[in-house]
Amino acid sequence: MVQNPRQFAGARLGATFAFLLFFGAACQTPQPVNVNANFVSTPAFNTRSPSQVAVLPIEDGTADGAIQRHLTLLRQEVMRQLPSRLYTPLTASAVDAALTTVPAPAAGESILVPATLQKLAGHAAEDAVLALRVDRWDEGRLMVDKTVWFQFQAALVGSDGVQLWSGTIAGEVKAGGLGPSPRDKDGMARSCAELAVREMMLRMPRRAP
Repeated sequence: MVQNPRQFAGARLGATFAFLLFFGAACQTPQPVNVNANFVSTPAFNTRSPSQVAVLPIEDGTADGAIQRHLTLLRQEVMRQLPSRLYTPLTASAVDAALTTVPAPAAGESILVPATLQKLAGHAAEDAVLALRVDRWDEGRLMVDKTVWFQFQAALVGSDGVQLWSGTIAGEVKAGGLGPSPRDKDGMARSCAELAVREMMLRMPRRAP
């Protein structure tokens, strides 16, 4: 049977429209990383070039405590990624032991308050102290599009409390990045935590060899 030219043209148009719909949906796939960061380093960083870094326990600044179950993971992830910036992290146990005699910050007081951070520095024979506070950790869409919204504040100070580097980073990361995502919720959350830390560490000055 010979197909009517108008029917043939309509079929082609329909196929083209279906392709465009598919292509548009594919373009809406969440980007692996979409962040906004604002970090600055001070002249003291270049003159000191710290090597040994004490990473403080991660501070939970979220309103709902959503990051609580990932605090240890985040600290481990920061320590794991520090060598990529040519820093040497002290062990968590050594840092925690050195801080046992240091008074804890007052209730509601952030470790990133300069006076407080200065009191926490210089107890573990480190060159610098790295503090990280999580202000937002939203897993509300994790099971929908595998993404987490986050916001961090971070600061690096010398053992004498002198500011070396500080700032904020906020945005969205997708579990698995460009690769496949873990299938379970905890695995996806851990992957997002790793990517969020990586984005922060990429903004940290690389230490001169």
